[in-house]
Amino acid sequence: MDTERNICVFGASSSNIDEAYFADARAVGRLIAEAGFGMVFGAGDHGLMGAAARGCFEAGGRVIGVIPEKLNKKGVYFENCTEKIVTPTMHERKAVMEHLSCGFIALGGGFGTLEEFMEVLTLKQLSYMDPALVLLNTRGYYAPLIAQLENCVSEGFTNGEFSALYRVASSPAEAVSYCVEYKGMAIRDKLMDALNDRNERA
Repeated sequence: MDTERNICVFGASSSNIDEAYFADARAVGRLIAEAGFGMVFGAGDHGLMGAAARGCFEAGGRVIGVIPEKLNKKGVYFENCTEKIVTPTMHERKAVMEHLSCGFIALGGGFGTLEEFMEVLTLKQLSYMDPALVLLNTRGYYAPLIAQLENCVSEGFTNGEFSALYRVASSPAEAVSYCVEYKGMAIRDKLMDALNDRNERA
């Protein structure tokens, strides 16, 4: 498997949400397939995970599901995965998803989606990985999180340069295009140069 050609999608398992979220999830999956990338996801059949998987599958894309043993049950996982990877724990599930992917898109989601996004953001900040990372801001859902991330900078808890570590997208096309076109090292070098310059001036 070419891990440089997979985009991971995080998203809700809940179906009790507005149809606009489902439309964007399906579009993300379809656009990933049309770009020639595989889609890595949590293997769920329901909610936005299932919608994105169907969008990718119906467009002829590779659908790689990663699911922990506890959730590996018929009716829970998406049955049309090109490949399904079963892990012992949730922690190992995330590690596999991170290893397989060169980009990450967070659709709307709850606690799990927020935690997954923040883990990738933190790993990227600490230079353990350097993928594209996108919040798809359907219906302005992530406005409070974006405000909190900006508050981390304004209150001095986070260096302002690190705001460039993630992108906020207003449409599925913008989110997928950013991942497809992402040139990680150029951004990483720019960030590190800015930090080094500031440290030298201090």
